[in-house]
Amino acid sequence: MSIIRSCASSARAAQSTASVLPAGLRARVWIEARHFFSRDSAQSNCWLWLLRDNGRVIALRVDAQGFGRDDRLPALLAHFVDDDAPPFTDGKGLPAWQLRHAPVVPLTRWAVSWGHPLQHEIRAFAAALDHGILDALGWLEAPGPFFGSVGNYNRLVACPPVVRSHRVQAIEQFPVLVAPLLLDVVGRPDMFGNDEDVPERAALRRAGSQHVLDAIDRGRDLVGALAAHHGVDRALVRSPLLREPLAAGHVSRETLQLLAAMPAHARPRTRDELEAWLPCLEQLPVLVRHRADIERLARVFRGGWDASWQAVETLFRPLPAVLRDCRDFLQSALEQVELPPRLVLLDANRLGLAWLSRRGLASLLQASRRWHAQALVEHRVDDGVPAQVTPVVGQYRGADGLATEILTRERLVEEGENMHHCVGGYWNDCALHAMRIFHCEDSEGAVATAQFNCNGHVESPTYALAELGGIANTEADPGMVRLARQLETLLNDEVTQAQRLLAVQEAAAAMRAFRPGVARLQRPLDLRSRDELRQVLDWCGRQPDWQPREGVLWRGGIAGFAYAQGEQVRMRLACGDALRLVREPGNPHDPRAVRVEWSGYRLGYVPRRDNAGIAAALDAGLLVDGEIVALHREDLWSPIEFIVTARPAEAVA
Repeated sequence: MSIIRSCASSARAAQSTASVLPAGLRARVWIEARHFFSRDSAQSNCWLWLLRDNGRVIALRVDAQGFGRDDRLPALLAHFVDDDAPPFTDGKGLPAWQLRHAPVVPLTRWAVSWGHPLQHEIRAFAAALDHGILDALGWLEAPGPFFGSVGNYNRLVACPPVVRSHRVQAIEQFPVLVAPLLLDVVGRPDMFGNDEDVPERAALRRAGSQHVLDAIDRGRDLVGALAAHHGVDRALVRSPLLREPLAAGHVSRETLQLLAAMPAHARPRTRDELEAWLPCLEQLPVLVRHRADIERLARVFRGGWDASWQAVETLFRPLPAVLRDCRDFLQSALEQVELPPRLVLLDANRLGLAWLSRRGLASLLQASRRWHAQALVEHRVDDGVPAQVTPVVGQYRGADGLATEILTRERLVEEGENMHHCVGGYWNDCALHAMRIFHCEDSEGAVATAQFNCNGHVESPTYALAELGGIANTEADPGMVRLARQLETLLNDEVTQAQRLLAVQEAAAAMRAFRPGVARLQRPLDLRSRDELRQVLDWCGRQPDWQPREGVLWRGGIAGFAYAQGEQVRMRLACGDALRLVREPGNPHDPRAVRVEWSGYRLGYVPRRDNAGIAAALDAGLLVDGEIVALHREDLWSPIEFIVTARPAEAVA
């Protein structure tokens, strides 16, 4: 009899609720703060779940004074027509905020027994939802992340029934690869609207995935589409390793490609084996820029994923922290060695990758441990000033004599010693301010030193003769003066314009990298580490894709990528792709603007702070090209690193 009364009571409650709901609404649940969160100790909020006739769910945080105000439901339904609707206010001081990452079904925390009227409302609300979608989202959550959000439910329920069925099946078959492309991955439910950047992160993961969606929706070759999208082989896609949800909800594209680059026998065999070492992988002191770097890193694990980590974990604990400390060792190693010109692009991340690939994980950890054990000693840090500059003229022979541009620090010091004056101390002016010094001599053996200062203007740099003196600063003869004036004219001629631009840009880059040489405490490298470092650097010098390129004007990222057409092609971009640079002299925001394009798509602009020299090169008629040299796909704002090169038009056949 009690069961009959309970069922009748539930039916009456549901019938009563349904009778007052406005058109277009199938169910609603109001929940007070006292039934939800201790965080809202002042109980200044309440929560509202709405289920539309079209199956879409709306979760709202409402001012507590609006609790139970069903008269507001029509206005809320009219306002929150999609998941991107802004906060609502009706002018009566009762605002409402949409919660895209709240649970699709409200779950109370306490003070609500199973027979409580609120529980009846919640169960009636849940009964009206698509249980196939709920089960799929709940299965993804088994290891840890939260998928059962309002936004994820709506994204699936909005699809036509056949498409919805295909997408749910794809999620269940390939959770690691498909779920991040279709759904938002968050660590916990958001009941206050704090995770506003989640949609942007989700859009980043879904960028360029239309071919995967087509394969899902049309029942095509999904394995092949996933393999192409993630840049891995079909065998890895089909492996049991990726058929179960992960605790993180997803893995990065670079991690998937690392697994694909390993020999099949070396890959982790189970989900637990993979996830056990992912925190250590994230702390490796490396930054993979392209496929070749991933293949280099894969060599570390050729003896087996689990075996490689276990071999060092027993000796270095806690391993993630020890790996993180390696970055300090690698940075110090770079500061204590003079790199050859061919390794000018080497940084700590690339050195770490080289050490791992050449000598292995244990060698790097041992070298870092030895370095950390060294006593601190006073060390004068290199100021970063380059030891050589780009020539503007090189050498000039006129009727009155020969002038030779001084391009190295050592040669300038030699000039000062031979001429018995202080020009030997002017190297920082040459390297950081584009000053140029010339050694001049005539046919009878008279010598002089000419100093030309640069105005440093990035668009149209010019040179002016500042000093001209003979040995011990004696006055130069008239022939030397004429030679210096001819040299000044040549320095400012159109034929040297490109070289002047390069000199100024080189000096600006050197100034940005300049750090005054000051004494500080530093741990020196032991002899064994120095020998190992030499081996690693020799290996680096044999990597052709790590060598600097001639004629490079600039290297950096694209400004405005997230606001142009870059998101449409993000996943199609590859290292080595050519970029077109286009001047926009009429740009209302920046007359020096340089637009960056890929296959007709506008990716953004050269950053304003760096575009003057490139704009001037384009305006001067030089052939200016761009090339993608690194991709950071997880970076929402600047995923591309590219170089800009320039050459005279006559250099093209």
